[in-house]
Amino acid sequence: MDMRGKSNAEFRDEVNEILASHESRFDQILTELQALRLQQTRPTTKKDINPFTSGEASHSRNNTQSNTLQTNPANNSTDHHLKLSFPKFNGDDPTGWIYKAEQYFDFKNIVPVQQVQLASFHLEGIALQWHRWLMKFRGPLTWDEFTKAVLHRFGPTDYEDPLEVNQCTKSVHLSEALTRLKQTSTVAAYQEAFEKLSHQVDGLPKNFLIGCFIAGLHDEIRFDVKINQPKTLAETIGVARLIEERNQIQLGRII
Repeated sequence: MDMRGKSNAEFRDEVNEILASHESRFDQILTELQALRLQQTRPTTKKDINPFTSGEASHSRNNTQSNTLQTNPANNSTDHHLKLSFPKFNGDDPTGWIYKAEQYFDFKNIVPVQQVQLASFHLEGIALQWHRWLMKFRGPLTWDEFTKAVLHRFGPTDYEDPLEVNQCTKSVHLSEALTRLKQTSTVAAYQEAFEKLSHQVDGLPKNFLIGCFIAGLHDEIRFDVKINQPKTLAETIGVARLIEERNQIQLGRII
């Protein structure tokens, strides 16, 4: 740039023009760079597929993706991602074991003809010994027949001769057992026994269950629970446990 014969004002104007030109070029480069970064980071769409790819190859790829979605069971079920173990049974809590076994059958879609055999692989101790004896004298059983035999052998007295007792009689026996059940230690222990018994039969009225639970509580708890007039069994149990804790604090000890 020749500065001879130019005034300071002219020189300043030329410098400003050069700077403006450089700034404009810099802004253009920055814009292009941002566009490239955006193109690299955005997800691939159908528009990004190479337009020069042959139609036959593209059609083959689309068919492969379609077949994968139709035949891969992982697209329709999550059981391949969960590690579930079939429950073991040694003679304790037969109703709980039967419930968990049937939940497993439903989740894994185990066909009925395989259910008893699968369950037999997970018997232990006295339950396994009993099963060997049962198979020797009874032969193959359906799952319904097998569970009745399990309850007859390992269940409470209410299941006495379950192969002959109909559902109505069973409900009556369980209802009577609930009315006789009493709290002997903590509310938590009483709750466990009450739930274990009440879960063995369906259709018991809500008010009946609430009344039975309250009737079996200790005297110093039962009266206060009735005053609170709980509307559900869960509320009844919660109130009973709070009253028990309050009583224990007043006595100077906490359970």
